[in-house]
Amino acid sequence: MPKRRIVWFVLADGSRARFVTRRGEGYEIVAEYDAPGAHVPTRDIVSDRPGRQHESATTAHHAVEQRSDPHRERKAAFVRQIAGRLNAASAEGAFDELVLYAAPRALAELRVGLDDGTRAKLKAEIAKDLTKTPLAELSHHFADIA
Repeated sequence: MPKRRIVWFVLADGSRARFVTRRGEGYEIVAEYDAPGAHVPTRDIVSDRPGRQHESATTAHHAVEQRSDPHRERKAAFVRQIAGRLNAASAEGAFDELVLYAAPRALAELRVGLDDGTRAKLKAEIAKDLTKTPLAELSHHFADIA
């Protein structure tokens, strides 16, 4: 009897991720991750106010905007950690095929973070956030893929 192929479905956004696989008639969670500081206010991330600069011709002052959004950077770092965990699981042979369901920004970051071995196992990428979908309802979303 041939070995049954193990398919992992990854449901991710910038602050949480679930790895799900098929068991019998339903699905079960393989792993769940939450970003530790996903909903921290900006005042707790950035230490002080934006810098100020003087206008050269007058006595006016202008605020200097930050070059990047600290929340977006934290979310990207979390998604890179998820990609690293998927790469490690792929190297261990934990799954044969991989399907990504992720918010569009998270999906782009996941693509960048996956190594060649994991990318070879990638079956589909869907830009859809299913992180809050209950397990019982996942079969409706996975019908075309599974």
